[in-house]
Amino acid sequence: MSADDEDRLVARARGGDQAAFGVLAERHSPQLRRVLYRITRDHDAAQDALQEALTRAWLNIDRFEGRSRFSTWLTRIGINEAYDALGPTRPQTLELDDQVGERVPGWGNQPDAIFESREFLAAIDHALGQLPLDYRTAVTLRDVEGLSAAEAAEILGIGERALKSRLHRGRMALRAQLDGFFQSGYVK
Repeated sequence: MSADDEDRLVARARGGDQAAFGVLAERHSPQLRRVLYRITRDHDAAQDALQEALTRAWLNIDRFEGRSRFSTWLTRIGINEAYDALGPTRPQTLELDDQVGERVPGWGNQPDAIFESREFLAAIDHALGQLPLDYRTAVTLRDVEGLSAAEAAEILGIGERALKSRLHRGRMALRAQLDGFFQSGYVK
């Protein structure tokens, strides 16, 4: 779907066209569901957050001003819903020592074989789930979903420098957690 097509659908939805909003929801739901799952780490909670986000977006479509892409606006709503679903028990941001990257040993010289393995993908998923929420969200948006730094920062309502800081710290924490995978004898 082109940006122009999406703009027309948004305009129709703002005019009360539920079918147009349904097309938008259908188009953006798969990616948003993945993001929300990575944040909540629970399929049911992610689905609930997705439904709440879609409902809120529909009820507030008149507030969408078009200064950002519709997907950016919808993702921000979804992330807020996911954070709300986690409630008061949600993990807080962990402050990491800036030297953490220097303490992580090398991972060998077989990146293609490692990155294609199911074990590695499972280890990444587990390690991502262990990250503090702020870092997990930044890494998910930028590295898993492939959004630009500007898009991810806009979704999170923070500046690009703050995003890059969270991203760096999240990547270093991931690397530190994945070190156990590499030292377990998997990497020869």
